[in-house]
Amino acid sequence: MASPNLTELVATTLRNRKAKPADQITKSNAFLMTLEDTGKITNAGGGRELTEPLLYNELATKFYDGFETFTIDTSQEVIDAAVYQWKQLGGFSFISGKEKIMNKEKWQAVSIAEARIDALIAGLRNKTGLSLYSLGTGEGGKEFGGLRLLVADAPATGVVGGIDGGLHIWWRNQADVIASAFTNTTLLSRMNAMSLATTRGNDQTNLILADATLFTGYWSLLQANARFTSSKLADAGFRTLEFLGIPIVYDPQCATDLAGATMGRMYFLNTKYLHYRPHSARNMVPLAPNKRYAINQDAEVQILAWAGNLTCSGRQFQGRLFYA
Repeated sequence: MASPNLTELVATTLRNRKAKPADQITKSNAFLMTLEDTGKITNAGGGRELTEPLLYNELATKFYDGFETFTIDTSQEVIDAAVYQWKQLGGFSFISGKEKIMNKEKWQAVSIAEARIDALIAGLRNKTGLSLYSLGTGEGGKEFGGLRLLVADAPATGVVGGIDGGLHIWWRNQADVIASAFTNTTLLSRMNAMSLATTRGNDQTNLILADATLFTGYWSLLQANARFTSSKLADAGFRTLEFLGIPIVYDPQCATDLAGATMGRMYFLNTKYLHYRPHSARNMVPLAPNKRYAINQDAEVQILAWAGNLTCSGRQFQGRLFYA
């Protein structure tokens, strides 16, 4: 019996899995898992760009009496959306002609497909996790922009979502630099200040992500009182603590990115204004039925593809502590 082709193997193998590749990647990352829980992972249907409607900074208002007339303040520039570019990520599952003839039985071929898909998903999961903390400059600027871009070290410089933070104060995230010789007590006071800086009424931080240094620095202050606070995140295997009722999650990828930059970081995130936007037809899916034969090789190749970006509609609600 002839062995099935790679497109059929990949499609069958993925159909029979309880967890789809996109779900496996989401559940392996506390940031993406929180975005999913807050309804901020939404498919994008298409278009030349990804747009996010903005929460405006305060427009001009005035007290008035009786029939007093209003004068519209036309000096206030109106920006109605942040604009982000499409980014693409993909990997290959493959089988050589030799492997096909050596594994004619379907169960043997499926076993090979399973192993290749597992390895491919692991690579996509790691690449996605690194890019979530990126400037969007990795691999020649083709990766999607992560938290180093959206929640920047220097929020008064640079363009994010097509909006210049140098010109628009309301589009700047909160940022605080801690000296490399900080004490844990100093860290706590900075965390208190950042929590207040990112609070606007009931708009407050709902997730804190930290690297090993800042996570353990806060942990040491808690001593015997340290405990898991988010049962869902803890049950999913993430190391968590609590700060003012907010889960703090340790993420080893928080201190590096695809471009190789390293710096101690702690992100104060309001995920209400952060969005993970995969395309509805490119969310870690095989490009079946587009089976691809290698032109100059005895092999079949199948692409598992993603397209989208990480976007923000309210940078002013995000904060970042970092040390050089």
